[in-house]
Amino acid sequence: MSPRHELFSDRRFPILMLAVSAVCCQCYGKSLRSEAELRAKFQYRKMGGVVTLATAGEPQAVIVVPEGAPPSVVFAGEELKEHLDAMTGGDFHVVRNIPKNGASLVLGDGPASRQAGIDVDKIGRDGYALRTVGNTIYIAGKDDATEKSNALPELKTNPFPRTASRYEMERRFGAATWDFERGTLYGAYRFLEELGVRWFFPGTKGVSIPKKPNIAVEAFSLQEEPVFDLRMVGRETWQWYLLDSAGNTMNREEYEELGWGGDAVRWWLLRMRGSSEWFAFNHRPPRMELEERYGKEHPEYFALLENGERDLKPQPGRTGHLCYTHPGVLDITKRDIDAYFVGRTGEDMGISSHNIRLNSFNRGWPSGAIYGRTVSLLPHDSFRACCCANCAPFIHEDGNHSGAHSELVWQFIEKMATWMEEQHPDKLITCLAYASYTQKPALLTSLPNNVVVGLCPADNARTHNDVDPAEYAKLMNLVRTWSQVNDRPMLIWLHHLYRHRAPRRQGVPMLLTNLFGKMFREMAEHANLMHVELDADSILLEHLNRYVMLKLLYNPYLDAEELVADYTRSFYGPGAETVLSVLKDVEARSCAVAGTQAGSVDVWEKHFTEEAVGNYRRQADELIRITQGTPHEEPARLFSKFFVGEIEKGRALYVRDVKEVSEAKGSSVSIRQLVGQINIDGILDEEGWKRSAVLSFVNNLNGEKTQWKTELRLLRAPEHLYFSFKCFDPNAANLSQKMGEADSVEIFLDSEHNHDNYYWMWIDLGGRIEDWRFEGMGEPPDKSWHSNARFVSRQYADHWVVEVELPRKSIGGGTPDPVGRPWGANFCRSAIHPPRPEDMFSCWSPLLRGKFHQPDLFAHIFFVK
Repeated sequence: MSPRHELFSDRRFPILMLAVSAVCCQCYGKSLRSEAELRAKFQYRKMGGVVTLATAGEPQAVIVVPEGAPPSVVFAGEELKEHLDAMTGGDFHVVRNIPKNGASLVLGDGPASRQAGIDVDKIGRDGYALRTVGNTIYIAGKDDATEKSNALPELKTNPFPRTASRYEMERRFGAATWDFERGTLYGAYRFLEELGVRWFFPGTKGVSIPKKPNIAVEAFSLQEEPVFDLRMVGRETWQWYLLDSAGNTMNREEYEELGWGGDAVRWWLLRMRGSSEWFAFNHRPPRMELEERYGKEHPEYFALLENGERDLKPQPGRTGHLCYTHPGVLDITKRDIDAYFVGRTGEDMGISSHNIRLNSFNRGWPSGAIYGRTVSLLPHDSFRACCCANCAPFIHEDGNHSGAHSELVWQFIEKMATWMEEQHPDKLITCLAYASYTQKPALLTSLPNNVVVGLCPADNARTHNDVDPAEYAKLMNLVRTWSQVNDRPMLIWLHHLYRHRAPRRQGVPMLLTNLFGKMFREMAEHANLMHVELDADSILLEHLNRYVMLKLLYNPYLDAEELVADYTRSFYGPGAETVLSVLKDVEARSCAVAGTQAGSVDVWEKHFTEEAVGNYRRQADELIRITQGTPHEEPARLFSKFFVGEIEKGRALYVRDVKEVSEAKGSSVSIRQLVGQINIDGILDEEGWKRSAVLSFVNNLNGEKTQWKTELRLLRAPEHLYFSFKCFDPNAANLSQKMGEADSVEIFLDSEHNHDNYYWMWIDLGGRIEDWRFEGMGEPPDKSWHSNARFVSRQYADHWVVEVELPRKSIGGGTPDPVGRPWGANFCRSAIHPPRPEDMFSCWSPLLRGKFHQPDLFAHIFFVK
């Protein structure tokens, strides 16, 4: 009896032949790229006939890698052999010439592939063509034969130490190192996918290779190229030192057990057909070391602050923000651009040895700021606007915060783009619409086509906006608005960050795979570059988001639901339905958490409840049972331990630290209407203060009342909010007012009640104030925000007082009174010399343990009529 052959067919391999119905989506304005144009990037047709690759485990074909082939083609041959051997149990041979008889897989561009009808010159970057002619399958794309492409064989011949230095890691795994074309390799991976191979996360434990002693492939023709040229999702380099960094929330056991390292991450990105071209689009001033290079001799190039000083060290915070109207800033920007594009080195221009060592493949220039054909003019993070007379007319801080500095930043971009058009006509400028320059300036009607407008709208890029229709519409309206300023597709930078720098969200899954398809399809008509930040605390908790995102960024017309179903079938075999049931429930609850912006209590009491998490455990135990003794046993164990187990850990932390005090008194209060007047003098003798509720503080170590009381009062008027802190201390009159030695209080206000972004004020006994706006998702604070508060601190014999008047217009959504929802709020005290160590830090909210900055655990203030 002849062996049974397994046929290469659309029924068995849904990723290629998925029938995708026409997508009816909301129109957000003109599209730079039509859906029909984008769908045309994916072509497939059957051709009749069958090519037999293996029979009863014996290879019936050879892999042809022509003599002198580029490293990427040689590597493609090795990868095909490794996987085909593992599938069949055979030993496939790699040869140099196409045999006269028998089947063959021919790799790379050459006379034979061109004669077969593959013209790689007509295939875009990271694209490939696969074509069957007789008994031969040709696989080809564009391939570089440069020094950089030698990084491929090093993955196998020179394993990288996981604890190597940062310089070594950047040279081996940095984006500039991997900026070379490797289309044939990507075609080989695409072919292996059609045979059922999958790579779900980095490392050997994320690989799924089906056992197939018999393989026959139906003749076909395929050509594909990516919709997004930049497909950057999550961290692309291994940074081992993060495991030991302060405040790290990574699951070290998981990272170690999965063998996560630089080689594994890079190899996985290759197999997922990650983007091969790098673009500069990060913050320019710090990367180009402008403060170090010009601060001493030209302080006038840097932002003038409200205190009359230039934004240079030793000013607090991130220094080095520029004066964007100063001619000298234009000059030094042009000088660096000219130098880079004529081939000069970073060292020639005064770039430090540190940057030179980090950017050896970019002549010592920082690749995040200038690389290839792109120049980033993105301002410094935590933007501070210059207060000089020339910049002042471009600043509009009386309106929407996200547009306060748009005119200032984008007038500079427009000037530089006009100059670039003449001096470097084939080069591009990138700049994000970000932070306080997110909104398009009202007077800006167009930009030259050499500008790649990026969009990183902190307020509109959080997980809530993926789910809430109204917020998603705002995000897409921003995309539409900016896409109209020129004819060049945009860059989108999204934050799929939920647990990032939010310890109280540990273990809360945020699985939103079914939303990515719609989002990427709609954005693809306006953008071709995509960077998505992902949580990195747990590999397994986030791996499916990352896998689906990368698939959809290459081809957004795939079906996300089918990708997930294929994942469960491929990875868990007989346990597929069990895992799919868990994932569907987790995704539904994740959508509810994101859509309602649930705080820590609601997450675990309304969504990932004791019953729900208990069901996951029972299903995980059943998964272990039904996969025992099968090739799917190890994936099942990992799912149980690091997916369900991580959720269980999160719930256990909630029960331990939050649940028992979640209904404690003082967790909410009505802020009463002021009757009469308040004088900001630190005396607190007005009738209004007597009518206020009085809140007491607990320490945020164990939630017990402090030995020395703190009394907080709060009032509201149509234009202002009033707060007073009465802080008892028997030595109050003698407390120091020196910086760093003075006691202080803090005010936290989450006016949108989204448990993510908030306003913060710190006031100490010396009469100093810091006030910042936190934009959430772990983003750095916006230090350009000012509360414009009036305040007084006053010391008495046995207590000290801070009295504050805060203009409500300084707070987004501060007026009028909110209807039907509270504000998140917390009020805190820091005592330099407390009566006992645990009382050093205290606050109103009884839920907090550890740091004050945990907006999902703020208490609530209600504006009751």
